[in-house]
Amino acid sequence: MEFFNRKKELEDLKKLLSFEPNLIYFIYGPINSGKTTLINEVIKDLDDEYVAFYIDLRAHFISKYDEFIRVLFDASSYDNKNIKKFLKDLLIDVPHSLGGIPIPKTLLNELLNENKSEDVFKYVIDVFENLKNNGKKPILIIDELQVIEDLKINGYLIYKLFNFFISLTKQRHLSHVVVLTSDSLFINKVYNDAMLQDRCKYYLVDDFDYETTKEFLIKNNFSPEEIETVWNYLGGKPIKLIDVVQEKSLGNDVDEYCKSSLIFRARQIKDELYKLKREDEILFKNVLGLFGKYKHFDSFIYEELTDDIVWAVKKNILFVNIKTGELKPQGKLELLAINEVLKDFMA
Repeated sequence: MEFFNRKKELEDLKKLLSFEPNLIYFIYGPINSGKTTLINEVIKDLDDEYVAFYIDLRAHFISKYDEFIRVLFDASSYDNKNIKKFLKDLLIDVPHSLGGIPIPKTLLNELLNENKSEDVFKYVIDVFENLKNNGKKPILIIDELQVIEDLKINGYLIYKLFNFFISLTKQRHLSHVVVLTSDSLFINKVYNDAMLQDRCKYYLVDDFDYETTKEFLIKNNFSPEEIETVWNYLGGKPIKLIDVVQEKSLGNDVDEYCKSSLIFRARQIKDELYKLKREDEILFKNVLGLFGKYKHFDSFIYEELTDDIVWAVKKNILFVNIKTGELKPQGKLELLAINEVLKDFMA
């Protein structure tokens, strides 16, 4: 499926990256709202002077420090023991975008054996300074950073990373740092962390609005009736729109697909609630009370992140917008599913 719309978001992010590095950019939003697709499109659209390092943490199982380091770096095709020569060679036809940060295998093994995070960060700075001194603009992009939120190495690793990000941006103005996450509880922690005060900018990538959804479906030959059905069931969730386009192309009925999607999502939420009821009766009742608010409202402003809200967000049923204090379902399908589930539990 080709990249669709997001023209404003694309231009906004490109403009931010054209400034001198000064802030850490956190791109957040509901699950499957298109954050990764958007940042990949930004990377493709950048001028050749930029070098983007894209680290996707969700694609790896990371339970300890050395696993994170191996994801951060790419030593698969580099084995030059002379670091200065290696950095010089790196500048020859350096790709527009890379996965891990290039490093000689011997050096990577030394860093892992010595277990010194400071040396790891110093090497990254050396690479970025080398690029910058030769007319390049490095960008460090980390997708789903919350994966390592609980990882420790002489204290929580993530706080060492935050200090390092601040050094790269606000102190050295050496590299842009972009962090993507669909975990709104993680973003809430970041937002309230004194260490990051005035050092971050938050950019919401939400589901498509009605007009964008309609435009997308018209482009894929949906009838007016089908468009209304899709919007009423699935809203503007990009991944669900792709699903329904594929279902239609296979000759399946759009209305039936939307209805079956709702049944399936309601069943998932119901199963989670039954499990919660067995484990914690009080929290279960509080969650039902929370869900009951969505019989009358599509969203509301929360006062504090209570245990019932935290549970629902962790289960990817609700989404917290830290900028506005808004608490809403992850998508239109979740809103409908919540109300279907309430019919059973409130009967």
